[in-house]
Amino acid sequence: MHKVTVLPYNETIEVSDKSNLRDSLDRAGYTVKSTCGGCATCGLCVVVLETGEDNISDIAFEEKQLLGNVFHLTKERLSCQVDILGDITVDISAHLPVKKVTKRRTKQQAESIIQERKEKAKDRPKKQGGFRRPKPFKTNKEDS
Repeated sequence: MHKVTVLPYNETIEVSDKSNLRDSLDRAGYTVKSTCGGCATCGLCVVVLETGEDNISDIAFEEKQLLGNVFHLTKERLSCQVDILGDITVDISAHLPVKKVTKRRTKQQAESIIQERKEKAKDRPKKQGGFRRPKPFKTNKEDS
């Protein structure tokens, strides 16, 4: 059994030898985005390997085509193509759910904002002119 530390949760799960990282994370309840189901065609299941480079399988041809051969720089791998051979630490923060916060204002707050905007508009000077840029002059000067 090998230990996989999952960041940013800082939790550890135990997986069997040569098990797939994406499937192991899915069984443990962590969501990893993927549309291809682990076939290395979508490239969405990218995770960052923090430690344990020697404890994972080599990069497959399909993975090199999607990500390129820059693992030594980015430490990114497709979780569907990683077989676990030892203890590793993985960062899955790119797969965290994003919560959108909608600010609701009371009617009184909205009215005060509208009133402030109207007061600022009074202080601004009105624009003059036709609001268009003049066309450049065309000259037909011949060289003497």
